[in-house]
Amino acid sequence: MARRTIRGVDLFRSGLSVFVNRIEENFVNSDLHEHDFIELNYVAEGIGFQYLGDKAVPASRGDFFALPIGSSHVFRPYSTEKKNRLVVYNVVFTPAVLEQISQAAPELAFDRIWQSLSEQSIESGIVRDTRSTLAPLFERIYVEHAAMRPGASAMLTALLTQILIEWTRLRTTVEEPNSSALASMDEAIGYVRERALERLTQADAAARFGLSERHFQRLFQRHTGQTFLDFVQHQRIMTACELLRSTQHKLEAIAGLVGYRDIQSFSRVFKRIEGVTPGQYRKATVKLQPDK
Repeated sequence: MARRTIRGVDLFRSGLSVFVNRIEENFVNSDLHEHDFIELNYVAEGIGFQYLGDKAVPASRGDFFALPIGSSHVFRPYSTEKKNRLVVYNVVFTPAVLEQISQAAPELAFDRIWQSLSEQSIESGIVRDTRSTLAPLFERIYVEHAAMRPGASAMLTALLTQILIEWTRLRTTVEEPNSSALASMDEAIGYVRERALERLTQADAAARFGLSERHFQRLFQRHTGQTFLDFVQHQRIMTACELLRSTQHKLEAIAGLVGYRDIQSFSRVFKRIEGVTPGQYRKATVKLQPDK
């Protein structure tokens, strides 16, 4: 396979050392390539393969790849059919950024980890994001890079730091059997967060992870600082706030969308958490919107 070299100088915007894109992979110009920067890949949608040198590694939603400088790689979808999409976030950055992050968190030894990701051991950097911990971070870093608001450089570095920390924790979970209890609770929290708008009970969640309801309640509160009900209600109200800001749905419709059977209970919980009623919140946020 032909190989080409991609240079960071052709990607980085003026004043930035981090570049982010989100692309749908295809078979056009899909030759192996190398680069003079560090790269993180996160599969956002679909299935396909990541070719690392001459080896094809299956890739599907939630797969994370960490690629050191000089890595030879390329993504390709599972097939040429339109229904078989493969959408990937790419975050690339300079060694200087990695050094900066390594100095801020020396106990995680990012620099040493990267040194170990040679062509022979590059697969040790692959993790499966089963709890969707990384997905929202890649979404946020993409939006931040696209918006280029004041402080973008610092924010990009901060988000990249979070991604690398979460990646390191996922690798540690895989490598250390004793961390399985912590991993299970993290997975449980992610499970509850994803299903907070549904009719999910604490008993259901406890059964899902093979725990007694009492033990689950104790672990959940220890890890979140909230009871199961408080956690679910906060997730619902955060979603409601987003709907109030970004849609014209009636309050009754929003109440139903975020898991409440009637407007009264929705309004009561909303005011307890936000300090105002849903209607007052919508009016206040509309006033803050810039003129179009």
